[in-house]
Amino acid sequence: MECSSIALENGLDLRQVLTTGSVLQINTEYDDTCYSNDVDKSDIRQLDVIGQPVDSIKALETNMIVIDDYGFVKKQIIEEGGGCTPQDDNTVSIAFSGYWEGDSTPFDTKAIYKPMVLDLNSSGLLPGLDMAVRSMLVGETSVFVLSYQVMYGEMGIPPRIKPRSACIFYIKLLKCVITGKNGKIDFSEPNMFRRIEHEVKLLYSSGSVLFKSNNFSAAIQLFKKGVSMLHKCRLADENEERSQEMLLNKLYINLAVSYNKTKEPLKACVACNELRRLNNYWNNGKVLFQNAKALRMIGQFDIAENRLKKALKLCPNNIEIQHELCQLKKDMERCNQNRLIVEKVASSSSEVVKEEFKKEIDNLIKNFKENSDLYKLVMPSGLNSFEISYIKEACIRENLFINKIKGEFAFDRCEESHGENDYNVGSHENFALDKFKHKSSNDDFEEILQNL
Repeated sequence: MECSSIALENGLDLRQVLTTGSVLQINTEYDDTCYSNDVDKSDIRQLDVIGQPVDSIKALETNMIVIDDYGFVKKQIIEEGGGCTPQDDNTVSIAFSGYWEGDSTPFDTKAIYKPMVLDLNSSGLLPGLDMAVRSMLVGETSVFVLSYQVMYGEMGIPPRIKPRSACIFYIKLLKCVITGKNGKIDFSEPNMFRRIEHEVKLLYSSGSVLFKSNNFSAAIQLFKKGVSMLHKCRLADENEERSQEMLLNKLYINLAVSYNKTKEPLKACVACNELRRLNNYWNNGKVLFQNAKALRMIGQFDIAENRLKKALKLCPNNIEIQHELCQLKKDMERCNQNRLIVEKVASSSSEVVKEEFKKEIDNLIKNFKENSDLYKLVMPSGLNSFEISYIKEACIRENLFINKIKGEFAFDRCEESHGENDYNVGSHENFALDKFKHKSSNDDFEEILQNL
């Protein structure tokens, strides 16, 4: 029987466990899947432990600074973070590993993909760990040497906790948010928007700090949670509608940027589609740029070029847009699927696949596979069944996939048009080269094509 995991609201004080006892409070709102997207299950053992064994504390301390008044807590930053240090009214998520000097395995760990969540106002942390966490910034990883005076005391808890021993803790501060004070939100209740607005602003602020510290996956989780809360909320008047729309715009823009950072262009396109529904698209150079970047990664070169040119008109001095245009032209040259039709290599009447066609396909697939920024590539319509069969064979040879797309999309949408007939659907079947097999990815792709 498999047991489900739980998260404690507060930390566990080992001294209380052995003396007066300790009350465990379970955090029912904690989502332990928050950091699971980045984890390959085959690598879980490696991710369980951060840091490494320490043979000599004295040698380690040579590069450390003292962060308390008595020299009991010493610190060395391994990876810089950003934002502000945690305060009493914050709830933090941390991963850590604790070592004894000379031991090859840690005596205590908490993994990145399933962090410990603590309300610093009543965390129950040992003083040394509390001072260590409060000295950190979000995204930071540091190693600490903690004296027995601020940890487990002179006696320790043998055999697991050694007497009078300093310990080494590697800690990563994953998240820091302001602790909610009004209990769980009931989205069905009226007049809840102002409270939800406040919570979402905190999520947005924390997500921005995570983004700046390059913790994009964690930032995405906070932005998504904010979007979900806003969509669930009941609105009382037009003022609340405007406030909701303003926050949704900020969150979706940050989601588009973050998804492009994590190389998830389909999700970035979905975020941009939401911005178009919010009427914050054609007049926003930043959104057009992010959408174009995502469209390039899924092989929609012509539309990406159209978006970039419009973005450049809105932001004529933007160097990023200019660089993206250069990258787009390189990708278009190397992976020009339209060359199959333009050069009249493909023939709908021939039952024999021409050698020129085979060479074009082989070269196209080779360039597609070698381009690490390209994930999908739509084949032109008008290919006959023999030519499609050859493409499938070539994909098998190169360990790629080819997926069928419902309908034929002409991709001739007018910029100012917003009607349902903005793309043409014909009788031909269309196919797309794909580096991933997942059906959900292909379904998302079809939805994106229909909204271009």
